Amino acid sequence: MRVARAVSVLRMSAELPPPRDAAGRRDAATAVDTPPSSPSFDSVVASSASGPAPAGRGKVVGWVVGIAIAVVLGIGAYAVLGGGSDDDAAGDDADAATSASIARGDATSAQLRIEGSVGTVQLSADAPADKLLALGATGADAAAQATEGSPAVATLSGESSTVQVAPDAQWSVVLDVQTDTVSGDLSAADVAELRVVAGTRSVDVRLGEPTGASVINLEAGLGSFLLTVPDGVGVKVVVQGGAGQVMIDDVTENSVTSGSTFTTEGFVEADPHYVVEVPSGVGTLMVHHG
Repeated sequence: MRVARAVSVLRMSAELPPPRDAAGRRDAATAVDTPPSSPSFDSVVASSASGPAPAGRGKVVGWVVGIAIAVVLGIGAYAVLGGGSDDDAAGDDADAATSASIARGDATSAQLRIEGSVGTVQLSADAPADKLLALGATGADAAAQATEGSPAVATLSGESSTVQVAPDAQWSVVLDVQTDTVSGDLSAADVAELRVVAGTRSVDVRLGEPTGASVINLEAGLGSFLLTVPDGVGVKVVVQGGAGQVMIDDVTENSVTSGSTFTTEGFVEADPHYVVEVPSGVGTLMVHHG
């Protein structure tokens, strides 16, 4: 816009009519009788005939042209020296929009709710030492946002996303994200609770040693759910809705009806264990040790 104004000023200056001296104007005037001879009158006529064009107009045009040139040169210098800063800032904003984090602080436990709409979600318990939570997103329309609070909220979009949590905290995680697949390894962290509240094609998660009775609640319908736990860890499955198939290690039950309960071999209620609750429905539920 500034360049356009400068060019407009230059154009206006170029179109100004050339100054004409007083003699030209006098020659163009209608002829009159010779004026009476008078020293004072003759001096006035001589002054009018020989005097130059008013100095004011030339100075004004010169100032206008000078200012216009200065504006054009200034804009050009800005474009060369600083014009790229907006693009750089836009690039930084784009990078920042696909990653987010929450500082580690001194929390020993945390709640996390994962929201949004994304193709796949990858979970892991390997956040950087100075982060409680770290998010990343890739693909078309990728975005990641982390909001502090209780619970902390991770909002994701794009083709795939990563969610890293601090391994030295106890976690309660709610999966409320519209996605095709959730998978990952949280065995390095203490997961006290995992809830799936949005429909997902498959959830595949590895958990570590529980410190008490940790609950996994499949509140939304799932195509398949796979839980992998360390050898010797007890797991109880309570089907309140229905399941097409329940597989616990080498034991398989088909067409499981509401009210069915299954436990791993050697399960002891008093020992730390996982409880998988199925209030809705699941196509295939699998529990593996290893």
